[in-house]
Amino acid sequence: MATDINDKVVIKKLKNGVVTATPTTGKDPDANITNSLTSYFNQTLASLRNTGQTLQAIRTLARVHGDVSAAVAALVRLAETELYMRVYDADHQLSADGSALLRSLINRFNNQYDYTLGFDDRMTFDLVKSSLIRSIPLTGACAVELVLDEAGVPYRLQPVSPETIKWKVGNQKLGANETNKAIPYQTANGEDILLDIPTFFYAALDQDLTSTYSQSPMEPGLNTSFFHAETVDDIRRVVKRSGHSRLVVKLNLQDVIKSAPPSVQSDPVQIAQWVENERLKIKTEIESLTPEAAIIYFDSMQTDYLNSEIGASADYKPLMETIDAILATALKTPAAIVGKRTSGGSQNTSSTESLLYLKTAASPHRPVEAVLSRALTLSMRLLGFEGYVVCEFDSIDLRPEAELEAFKSMHQTRILEQLSLGFITDDEAAELLHTGPRAPGAPPLSGSLFTVTSSGAGNGAEIPSPNGDPVKQALTPNTPTAAGGKSNKKA
Repeated sequence: MATDINDKVVIKKLKNGVVTATPTTGKDPDANITNSLTSYFNQTLASLRNTGQTLQAIRTLARVHGDVSAAVAALVRLAETELYMRVYDADHQLSADGSALLRSLINRFNNQYDYTLGFDDRMTFDLVKSSLIRSIPLTGACAVELVLDEAGVPYRLQPVSPETIKWKVGNQKLGANETNKAIPYQTANGEDILLDIPTFFYAALDQDLTSTYSQSPMEPGLNTSFFHAETVDDIRRVVKRSGHSRLVVKLNLQDVIKSAPPSVQSDPVQIAQWVENERLKIKTEIESLTPEAAIIYFDSMQTDYLNSEIGASADYKPLMETIDAILATALKTPAAIVGKRTSGGSQNTSSTESLLYLKTAASPHRPVEAVLSRALTLSMRLLGFEGYVVCEFDSIDLRPEAELEAFKSMHQTRILEQLSLGFITDDEAAELLHTGPRAPGAPPLSGSLFTVTSSGAGNGAEIPSPNGDPVKQALTPNTPTAAGGKSNKKA
């Protein structure tokens, strides 16, 4: 029997098809979808400063700015851990039938069954999960729409960019009372698309209670990112103008005048033109020289090598290190992640940074878990299952799988001990061990004390230790410890 009060599921007929705005919304068939992404190849990012569009600037920087792109990519890659989904029935017990139904639902999202529909533009479930995770650092929120087919059966999960979502005040009835609530909507082709529908799901990261709109965790790094890009552009211009050594050619004016014809030397206008033509002729020849070409000239010309003074008088390294440190802090990313730590720091500093960064990298889990749990719960209820789905990401661990084997053995031993003593059910143990449903006809193990011997001790298996020696070799050398060359170690 369900223990909740008034937990009856009420579902009315829902609208089929995609409701939210997509790149194809409002377009005629056969219309081209233009690429709206502005190319910043060989261009500066200064134009983004005056747009006033915060989320657009963050999204562009994550695409074209090296440091911001590395920060977002590193966070997304770390946050993409395994997603575990548990299905509970109305009595809040794990349901094997519900788990089988959920696997069928995920398979329907991933694979096409009606091949008469042509190209399948749906995103698989894993790609939807990745898109939602990436949406968190860019916009501070994630959103998804559950799309139904003409029969009212869940057909796809359509991610929605929170950047396109606006909010207005709506009305909601709770029994005899009425209250205001925030209603999301989009604007497409001059029309508002209300998303006050049960198939639309939205969750924000660290929502500010004084605002309905989300805030990107990368926003504090905007000004520093632009300053960083502008400084790099300034350094590039300085290096191109005076950073490289140059070949200087000095012409002796009197000798050049003497080499002119007598008719030219007597005319001031012609002699000026003659000198300029000679200068341009020598300039063209010098600039067209290849590295292996020799320079042969008369004594009316002298060459010299102008060395750059950039290295001594204009060292930009301290300035760039300061900007890099400020930028890494604003992006909530350790300097080592974006390749900025060139010197300094200790092992303790790196360990502290890694721990704090893992906490930051796991921050997108909560909003994505909430959105997917609600979307999958509604999908299951539309298929006739009266229960709910709980999604949970695996924790982030930087250690390799081979090193984690000892910890997994300890985890398995603890779960089996709880199962043996009856603290958890067989289905709960299967979920905690991530083994999938038990085989048909498998004997029940919960409360059977299968790990306890007749003497009350354990089953005799040695409890694994993360520091144990896997090859069972002695770590103490056979070095003599007493005079006379004999060891005190017992045989």
